[in-house]
Amino acid sequence: GRYATDSLRTKAIRMLAPHFEHKIFVTATPHNGYEESFSALLELIDNQRFARGIPPSEEQKRAIMVRRLKDELPPRWDGTPRFHKRRLEAIEVDYSEKEKQVHGWLMDYTKLRQERARESSEKFATDFVLKLLKKRLFSSPAAFATTLAQHEKTLARAAERQAKTLRRPSLGILRKRIERVEEEYAEDETYEEATGDAVETASQIFQELTDEERDLLSKMRNWAEGASHRPDSKTETLIEWLHENIKPNGKWSDERVIIFTEYRKTQNYLQTLLSSAELATSERLLTLYGGMDEKNREQIKAAFQTNPKDSPVRILLATDAASEGIDLQKYCHRLIHIEIPWNPNRLEQRNGRIDRHGQNHAPLIYHFVSRDYKERLQAGTRSPVGLESDLEFLMRVAIKVEQIREDLG
Repeated sequence: GRYATDSLRTKAIRMLAPHFEHKIFVTATPHNGYEESFSALLELIDNQRFARGIPPSEEQKRAIMVRRLKDELPPRWDGTPRFHKRRLEAIEVDYSEKEKQVHGWLMDYTKLRQERARESSEKFATDFVLKLLKKRLFSSPAAFATTLAQHEKTLARAAERQAKTLRRPSLGILRKRIERVEEEYAEDETYEEATGDAVETASQIFQELTDEERDLLSKMRNWAEGASHRPDSKTETLIEWLHENIKPNGKWSDERVIIFTEYRKTQNYLQTLLSSAELATSERLLTLYGGMDEKNREQIKAAFQTNPKDSPVRILLATDAASEGIDLQKYCHRLIHIEIPWNPNRLEQRNGRIDRHGQNHAPLIYHFVSRDYKERLQAGTRSPVGLESDLEFLMRVAIKVEQIREDLG
């Protein structure tokens, strides 16, 4: 693995830490999946005992780490557990042949670009851009269209730069741009700007397009531009689910749901389409996103934490940037992931909005999968290739992360 690069917050702590003999670091997510990041955090606590990049021993960790797990709490006076067991549920989607074809075009484009990438900088740039395009495609046509358009635009400018023999960005510059994307942001706009800068820098390193690659980009762009204004198969399935569980028989129930997405573009896309489906009227649907006015943010949180008999909101569309650390569990036990985050910490941060102290029902966590997933799961088989295979892999990762969470507490 690569060494962790300090965030601005970490740099500030690194500057302050030497001035204090005693330090207490409190966090719900001490490990982000990178051993280097974890050892760097331990080094801030005690640089005599721990060193960045050197795995700590269990004995050393026990000397400075204190964990308080929900499972360690005693049951209530009547013997019932204090926390309900979380359940993962799959929502099956019958993806259209066109959607499968677009995924295939992206895979073909990915293969062509990877085969032609020669230098390490171009290979690194190729992996970043194409993985990001796949993530955005899994989220929504609108999110995919935005990044694809920027990629194409930058490729055109890059060709002009190469014709003028101007230098391409270095691998070091690209790494810094990508590391900015991996930061935790409080504002969605800042996150999108960082992502856009990284895509632009990476795309400048690409070689000029071949005719075959240009044709694939054109076909994906034409589909994305049209699909960005109508519901895709996943959104149609989401609308059906909401009508069955939140607004059955055309009447609003007292049930609530949080719908999470990583991208503001997807949030806007869903809000527009849910409004067309009569699921966003009379304050029934509210949005929570990073960068919104603090007063409005607190009003939305208060409305969602108020008894449904007194507050009309039933659906909350939220982005990751707005979600960290807030309580939304009082009258809601359902949460839907529009896409599965590739960062396990982010997945757990979302789930933790409803799976926390004060939750009176079993938290229900929903993920989208392809048709017949449940049958394949029971039979122990997997979808062979394509869009269904990739989504099924992400669902299995989510299940594995949940199992690790239960095993570790």
